[in-house]
Amino acid sequence: MTAPDPSGDSLVRVRTALAERYRVDRELGAGGMATVYLASDLRHEREVAIKVLHTDVAGALGHDRFIREIKLAASLTHPHILPLYDSGESAGMLFFVMPVMREQTLRERLQEEGRMAVDVATRLADEVADALAYAHRQGILHRDIKPENILLHEGHALIADFGIGKALAAARETSTLTQVGMMIGTPAYMSPEQAAGEELDGRSDLFALGCVMYEMLTGEAAFSAPTAAALIARRFIHTPPSVTTSRAEVTPALASLVTQLLEREAVDRPASASDVVSQLRTVSSPQTVAVRPPAVARNTIAVLPFVNMSANAENEYFSDGLTEEIITDLSSIHALRVTSRTSSAQHKGSTKSPREIGVRLKVHYLLTGSVRRAGNALRIAAQLVDSTDDRQLWGEKFTGTMDDVFDLQERVSREIVAALGITLNADEDRRLGARGIVSARAYELYLEARAEIRNAYAANNRWVELLDRAVAIEGNTPTLRGLRLWGEVTLQKIGLGSAENLAAIDQQSRALISDAPDRPGGYAALAYANIEQGDMGQAITWFREALKRDPSDADAWFWYIAALGYAGMLEEAAEAVKELEARDPLAPQSWIVGAIILLFGGTPQPALLALQRAADANPNDLFVRWDLGYVYMMQRDTERAQPHVDWMMQTAPDVPYVVQANALQPVLKGDHAGGLAALDGLDLSTFDGHLTFHFTEIFALTGNIERAMENLATAVRKGFSPVDFIATHCPLIEPLRTHPEFAAIVETASLRRDAIRSATMSR
Repeated sequence: MTAPDPSGDSLVRVRTALAERYRVDRELGAGGMATVYLASDLRHEREVAIKVLHTDVAGALGHDRFIREIKLAASLTHPHILPLYDSGESAGMLFFVMPVMREQTLRERLQEEGRMAVDVATRLADEVADALAYAHRQGILHRDIKPENILLHEGHALIADFGIGKALAAARETSTLTQVGMMIGTPAYMSPEQAAGEELDGRSDLFALGCVMYEMLTGEAAFSAPTAAALIARRFIHTPPSVTTSRAEVTPALASLVTQLLEREAVDRPASASDVVSQLRTVSSPQTVAVRPPAVARNTIAVLPFVNMSANAENEYFSDGLTEEIITDLSSIHALRVTSRTSSAQHKGSTKSPREIGVRLKVHYLLTGSVRRAGNALRIAAQLVDSTDDRQLWGEKFTGTMDDVFDLQERVSREIVAALGITLNADEDRRLGARGIVSARAYELYLEARAEIRNAYAANNRWVELLDRAVAIEGNTPTLRGLRLWGEVTLQKIGLGSAENLAAIDQQSRALISDAPDRPGGYAALAYANIEQGDMGQAITWFREALKRDPSDADAWFWYIAALGYAGMLEEAAEAVKELEARDPLAPQSWIVGAIILLFGGTPQPALLALQRAADANPNDLFVRWDLGYVYMMQRDTERAQPHVDWMMQTAPDVPYVVQANALQPVLKGDHAGGLAALDGLDLSTFDGHLTFHFTEIFALTGNIERAMENLATAVRKGFSPVDFIATHCPLIEPLRTHPEFAAIVETASLRRDAIRSATMSR
């Protein structure tokens, strides 16, 4: 039940005052200073939450001061800070507008669970502290950190009401709003200096964070008393017991940090939120793994990267290649769900226990091993481990020569199948014995070429030479043809291909499907060619065929989901993201493409969380860098976008996506001529619908409206039709939305989406 609104700001009055911009639906809740309403943003067609200050608070604060302080709050752009969409004054009411977050607050989670797992509490505290560090560097305090103001979105922390506290504090200082209900801050989390009305710095927020951490770890408030006045007084005389008193598995380092944060004197606390982040990232909680992990299906396995034990470090590509081949072998067995290469690869060289890795990858079994190569001699050691109890189920050593590598690989796979008690059907048995390459030397060249292709955005075409040498030995087998096709696709998808190259990919993919219908390579390459050609319906169909043959291919999953997103099929794309996450829980591909779908759906803040997670896992991924830079630029935060643009320009300056980002950045800073000059020499007609759309943004922002409209129509014609993103969510094409032809282009995109959905659902 919500508290009554003491100001008399009725729902009818709020609806009337905001009718031009918002349709106010209902009250969500009320407090001592404001009431929150659920509303629809009429211009952008999205749900929002509007917080309206009560009349007496608004009167004490004043319009000018409110606008001044709210502008500072609106300038905060951080993955763990809930953004402000809008603010203003109408009919004497001061208000600000935020996204609607339908997931739990930390308070609601604590009410359900009592206390949280130590690793989860530590991670959430890290996220809150990181947001505080960012805001404090901008000179902005929160003043009311508490579980109610920490939202949990997809398991991550988002701080709400950031920066509002200063405006309200200013109102209180110049008014008679002195009752406890109007106090700035919450008594249970308020620092002693805040309770005493002293001047504050960032260490006041850190005290509140300490209170929140204490509650997450113990399930109890650090300070409690029957009245607000007694509660405030208690922090001056009471020292909470160490969290280890009620939570033995909390490490001494983590417990010490909480104690430091709760020191009465600000000088005795950590000097900054950045210091807290550093400590949180170094404290360990090894005993938390003793908690029973969630049950996982018994048919799940991850093949961890085989360790290169050879004297020559350059043989790393060989051990990695052997790992991938075994993953491919096991993925052909329907009774097994095999974690993809991308998630497994993140545990290369890991010191984590099998139990910890099993929990992270959500698998029951782990295959570990090593490869030792000396000249032509080869030795492979492998072990199958039950991750739930760290028990080795099987182990074997295989010796031979490089000429025996395929037999050794097959023996490992068959031994695993036998150890798991799986009976193969005839087709699975045939696939395990299939040889894509016969020559050991050609196989080596194949593995080297594959490693080179994954860095192809740097325009290193060494992979072509390696494949040519492999073909000279082996002949142009389906395996080598498939890898060559994916190399050409890789160049095409970053904008370094051509129309002739695309036509060749299409033709050669169809030939490969005809010659090797049970191999995934032809289907995946043809699907990507269809994306470039603007035929999302066919792309979706062919990607599904590729994934039937190799469900562990994270790259195919990525582009399949991207095709769904480009087609505007966001619900289907979101379901596919969930499936990829289940198969490959640590794959950066799932976070990147998931972020793309969130962007298309109009929620950039959660997209930033996913992209930052992907960047942490793989900071050298060009697409991660481009996406992060783009989201910041979409929010007009050129300062945070700049490091990503700089990295891209140093790494791959000729890639068209990088050119686009390097042009958009100065345009957003007001240098229209400089941005357009960066596009000199580009042939925009060669790009797919997605990249074409992003060049549209540059033309729109520089006032080249007719060219932008032509570009937008071309993007839709080339298959880019996420309707809501085009119609309302993308702020960078706002100048086009009043153009008389804009609605017709949106309608074309909508019709394309519906047609593709109908066609692909019937196949």
